[in-house]
Amino acid sequence: MKITENFEYPLMPEWSTAEIIIASEFYEAVEKVYTSGIARDEFLAKYERFLKMEPAIMAQKQLDRDFKQASGLSLYQAIKYVKESNKKYIKYS
Repeated sequence: MKITENFEYPLMPEWSTAEIIIASEFYEAVEKVYTSGIARDEFLAKYERFLKMEPAIMAQKQLDRDFKQASGLSLYQAIKYVKESNKKYIKYS
């Protein structure tokens, strides 16, 4: 898998500063799944905050496409991997 460095996170124009922070923290957690690893509980907490902030499935799919295009990483695959794992510390391999 080719990970792009120095890319911009996909953001929605209607998001507030607080919502942009929630999304950015979630995107960082996704990056950690693929690179250095992250505690499963920490990832899931950031994912839950993201879902509450952006509950629309269509928007989530668009963000996943945009994130994958920019970074080479899939939000959906990271979420699926973490949910299917019962390890306390997650790193996609």
